[in-house]
This record gives sequence, C-alpha cells and structure tokens, in this order.
Amino acid sequence: MDFKTFKLQNGAKIKYLYRDNIPIVYVSVLIPASPLDEAKPSIAYLTAHLLTHGTKTRTATQIEDEIDFLAISIDKKVTHDYTILTLSTTKRHLKEALNLFFDILINPVSPEEEIKKEVSRVEKSLKQMEQDPSFIAHKTFLKELFGQHPYGRAVEGEPEGLKNITRQDILNFYNKYYSPNNMIFSVVGYIDENELKNLIENPITMWHGNTITRNINPPLFVKRNEPLKIFIKRDDLTQSTIVLGFEGISRKDTDFYALSIMNYILGGGGLTSRLAKQVREERGLAYSIYSTFYPYLFPGAFYIEVKTKNENTQNVIKLIMEELKKMKEKAVTSEEMKEAKAFLSGSFPLRIDTMKKISEFLPVIDFYGLGDDYINKYSEYIEKVTMEDIKKVARRILNTDSYIVVVVGKD
Repeated sequence: MDFKTFKLQNGAKIKYLYRDNIPIVYVSVLIPASPLDEAKPSIAYLTAHLLTHGTKTRTATQIEDEIDFLAISIDKKVTHDYTILTLSTTKRHLKEALNLFFDILINPVSPEEEIKKEVSRVEKSLKQMEQDPSFIAHKTFLKELFGQHPYGRAVEGEPEGLKNITRQDILNFYNKYYSPNNMIFSVVGYIDENELKNLIENPITMWHGNTITRNINPPLFVKRNEPLKIFIKRDDLTQSTIVLGFEGISRKDTDFYALSIMNYILGGGGLTSRLAKQVREERGLAYSIYSTFYPYLFPGAFYIEVKTKNENTQNVIKLIMEELKKMKEKAVTSEEMKEAKAFLSGSFPLRIDTMKKISEFLPVIDFYGLGDDYINKYSEYIEKVTMEDIKKVARRILNTDSYIVVVVGKD
C-alpha cells in the first residue's frame, strides 16, 4: 500500500493514498482526545458528537440539510484512546463537503439546546444498555479491573454523571485537545496530490491551536491473592452471563502477536477454539463462548464471555479454568499454530478492504507508532511467533490464581 505522509508547518500529519476505482474520497482525522483526558466522564464523547450540532456560521439544522443535499456522511467514533472523524463524499461534491467538514472541525460552538438534546439521547441509550445482562457483566468486570481509571467505564460515561456536564466543560475540552499539531489526517480516494494540497493542506495549515502534551496516566491494577467472584442476581433470567478475565497488555507490548495467536487458539477462533470445543461442542453447555483482549495505549483487559443455563454456571467456570491451566502448562500443537497463523494473516486484509477502512486505519497505525510498513510486515510478525512464545504469554496473562469473574443470573 503505497501511501505518502506529509508533515505540515503547524504539526499536523496527512497520510495520502490515491485510488481511482470509484469517484469517492474519504477524509479521516484522528484526534488524540478521549476519556483519558476528561475531567468528567462523557465530555470526550459529547464533544465529538456535538461537532455537527452547530458552528459559528451554520446551525445544526443547516448542517443536517447540507449533509443530506450533498449526499455525504460524517461519522464520529470515540475510543478509550482517541477520537476519529471520517468524511465520505463523491468527487463531484468534494469541495463543498470539505468546506463543511473543516467548518465543524474548526468552528464548533456546542449550543446549549443541542447539548441538552445530546445528553438526553446518551442518557436514554445508557439506561437501555443497563437492561442487557452482557453489558452489566462487562461494566462490573471492567470497574473491578480498572477502578476509577477511564478504561473502567464506557466512553459514553454513566447516566448519573451526565447532569453534571456544562457547556463550558465541552468548550474547554475542545479548546485544549482539538489542536491540529497533534492530529493525524488521512485522505484516500479519487484525488490527486496537487488537488489534495489545494483543498486540504491550506485550511489545516491556517488552523493554529494550542501545543499540548497529554497528561494521561496508566491504570493501577489491584494485586490480589485470590479470585474475585461477583454475583449479580436477576430473577427474570433463564441463563447466566459469565465474564471472567484478567489484566491485559498495551498495543505496543512485544507480546501482542503471541497473545493474538494464543487468544485465537483459546477462544477467539470461533467453533475451532479450545473453549468452544470443550464447552459447546462436546458438552453442549453454551451456544457461544469466546475470549478476546483489548490492547490500548496502556494495558487493557483480557476476558472470556459465555452464556449458559443457570444450573450450569459453576460447571462452565470449572471447564474454563481447566482450559486456562492447560494453555499455561502444555505447549499448543503445531496444527493449532498453523491454523491460527493462517487465519490471522489471511483475515488481516479484511481490515483494509474498503477505502473507508483504509482511511481510518492509516492514522491508527501512526497513533500507536506501528510504522508505515506495518501493513506489509503484519504477516511476518505473526509468522515469527513460536510455541514457546505462546506458553510464555499464557503464563504471563492467564492468572488463574487471581482472576475476576462476574456472573449475572438467577441463582
């Protein structure tokens, strides 16, 4: 993937990839602003989602009408580490679409009435999610694992905290963290390099913000000498939702690729994984069971989730623990290694099989410092992992003596 990188005078980066198969252009911008930076929960999420709710020259209704008229889309995504905005437009309306995109990015005003609407929407959404046993189990697990750290809560925040958010909170967050010198832009699609510089480089270069350094802190994990077991009683449930997990790793951790393979073999490989075979296929105790991990700027979480009948809860937990111990004590087979490596390398291109995915992927590579050759080298990194690496990372992560398990169920 032969993309180019430009560094502008105000510190912003632009990653550019020409594609002429269809007359569409995607523009993404990664902003290093997230719950890691907020003084109150929800501020990062609300700041991003209010960008399209009014600027110095456009009302929320005018922005909405212009988006519809130009047949464009502006997506907003807030993660635990960063915020990313993506514009999708046809080549025909590129100039007008960019004008709107940069207006909402550079000149938001976050009107009071729009804040109330957005807060109400988020509050309703969070309260609705609170009815989902899986959400409850995850929320409880993450809270216990991370404590008060932002990784321990949803990026949307919590319903009870939304009433404490003021317009000034949002304006302060925007003014401090939405600074072009820290942003990473990407442009993918039917636009040549000269046109790119004429339409995009100028408005970015003319935009000057504060030079900031993120004052963010890693989570402090509690050292336990025994497992922490939490049961949340719900009499209306016919099955239990179980989340069992541990402290994970950061994205820059050298064990990332070994953990990716170990996770696939343990529970991330669908029906071929060990957990699925033992719990679902051989014993019929669950319809689905999986393991996964979230690598952030700082160590995230590694966990297993399964739903089973209430009466099977303890048996399923016992089987999970048996598989975790096997993973730590015995080497994986050559066939498991081969299958995991083939899947991870073979499925990697699906992460970048559309221009939109590419547009959002390129800034993330830069953000985590993975290198411009990451796409080409990913399979090489996977292939280098050995069986000993798998056992090493299993012993490091799968702490079977002090795990956290949350059960949401009837009994």
